[in-house]
Amino acid sequence: MKDGAFFHTLALTAALTALTAACGSNEAAPGSATHTPKNYPAAQLPSSCEIPAEPAVPGPANVVGTGVADSCTNTSLQTALDAGGSITLNCGNAPLTIAISTMLKVSKDTLIDGGGTVTLDGQNQTRILSAESSVHLALRRLTLTRGVATGDAGVASGGAVRGGWRGSLDIRECVFTNNQAGSTGEQGGGAVYTPSGTTLIIVGSRFEGNRAGIGGAVHNLLSGLTVTNSVFVSNQSLTDGGGALYTDGASEKIDDTIGGKIELCGCRFQGNIGLNQGGAAYLFAYSPDRVIVNQCAFEDNQVLAGTGSGALGGGLRVGNAQLDLGGSLFARNHSDGHGGGLWVDGSYPSYVTNCTFFENDAGKPGVADGGYGGAISGANLVMTNLSIANNRAINNAGGIFNEDTSSQLSNSILANNEAGNEWGIKQACRNPMVGANNLQWPDPITDVQCTAGPLIADPLLSGLTDNGGPTETLAIDAASPAAGKGSNCPALDQRGQPRQTSCDLGAFEAP
Repeated sequence: MKDGAFFHTLALTAALTALTAACGSNEAAPGSATHTPKNYPAAQLPSSCEIPAEPAVPGPANVVGTGVADSCTNTSLQTALDAGGSITLNCGNAPLTIAISTMLKVSKDTLIDGGGTVTLDGQNQTRILSAESSVHLALRRLTLTRGVATGDAGVASGGAVRGGWRGSLDIRECVFTNNQAGSTGEQGGGAVYTPSGTTLIIVGSRFEGNRAGIGGAVHNLLSGLTVTNSVFVSNQSLTDGGGALYTDGASEKIDDTIGGKIELCGCRFQGNIGLNQGGAAYLFAYSPDRVIVNQCAFEDNQVLAGTGSGALGGGLRVGNAQLDLGGSLFARNHSDGHGGGLWVDGSYPSYVTNCTFFENDAGKPGVADGGYGGAISGANLVMTNLSIANNRAINNAGGIFNEDTSSQLSNSILANNEAGNEWGIKQACRNPMVGANNLQWPDPITDVQCTAGPLIADPLLSGLTDNGGPTETLAIDAASPAAGKGSNCPALDQRGQPRQTSCDLGAFEAP
């Protein structure tokens, strides 16, 4: 890191002017600062994930198979689906793979339970399941692999499963591997696609190695979405956003006064790759839709810049609706452009509470207009009790690239963040923000103080590790200068542990 202490006042002023000119195109996010944030520091998302209620089990009961593997086929399963109801697979005790050569059509409300032993294999030839309009489909304890969706932009979405318009899709304890949707335009959801007016619920499931144009694993269009305790690993978007997950609205109407909800809780996103927007997830909505991300881990994801395009949000990219983000980890994510961990467009407030940002980075040599906000980039931010450490941007603001001066930062730690610009300035953040009770290290001296009067001290952070709770954290102990220096902290820390009256700075409360 270059030391701003060696700059004379005149040279520093010139450098600041030059840097401002150099990144003039980044003065504000699209539509930034159009809604004033409320006073939020004491609020907090729940410390545990609520499992959505099970849907009503459709009748009648229906059994596929006679207890032996050969009795469970593409044909026998389709016959059962034609009748609908609650389907169980009686295919023997050994794991079984059923080859699907003709797409299974679901025309009536249906629940399929694979018992944890049955795999449906599209053989890289066909989509596996498709529900008709207004159909309610539930999947339990199934593995769906090598499904492929082909056709025009709409038809080629949902490589393994396509939900029905104005229906519902409820997925629990399922595994989706190596499925693929189309790779041009709006073709999305390598594993799962839901059209408008649908409800999509995913619980306790795993998505790995799926690919699509947008939403490598899941594409959710104008539908309510809840994803709980699920894992997304090594999925990829090929033409645009959302390496693992892509949303476009949370309800069928984008201009009503009710809106819908996109909610992720207890999820892990690891090693996903997105193009242009959202290395792991691109969550776009229409206010008054709400986007809620709680107790999730975003690790080792990356967003790449397409030809002639930028790249936003190595872990998460959110836009056009209020974001509530809490209790989450962003570690070692990368963006070719802006926001190594998180990028928000700033058109609505983003409340970020009890989160850790560690070793994320932004920027790639040769990518124009990039390298801003190693951890976070955006506007209209309300940030409380964050631990932001060891992040890097090749141009500006290794910690927070705040695109306004009205963003708020309280009770937070910014330590050893680095910007690679030639002047050695704006290392931790871009502009001073509103807020208090923050620690900044190393001493900015003649550089930007992220808020007025920060505590200048080494916080003595431990390494990123499992300290209890849903994600890894950066611990401090009672000897840390950050201990007991906060006020009006949330009642619990990132791990869900109680905070003291004289609370600690950052996402971790020392015992």
